[in-house]
Amino acid sequence: MTIAEQIYAIVKTLPQDQASEILTFAEFVCAKHLSANQPTDTVDSPIPWTELVFSLAGTWAKDFPSLEDIRAESGQDILRESL
Repeated sequence: MTIAEQIYAIVKTLPQDQASEILTFAEFVCAKHLSANQPTDTVDSPIPWTELVFSLAGTWAKDFPSLEDIRAESGQDILRESL
């Protein structure tokens, strides 16, 4: 007897509401495995990683604080820390 036949034999003895729960669970398991096997990319044409990195390079160059600015704001002595 196959698994499907075993499930059917059990389910046909259950009341309608319990059989409905089994059906709902089986649909859940099926949907879970279908969605796990599908790609998650929603973008039509994804950008290669290297192209993305080069396109973002220098984006914060003007706004990004230097190490000296960060240390000055935190009260650290820049000259003493560099030695």
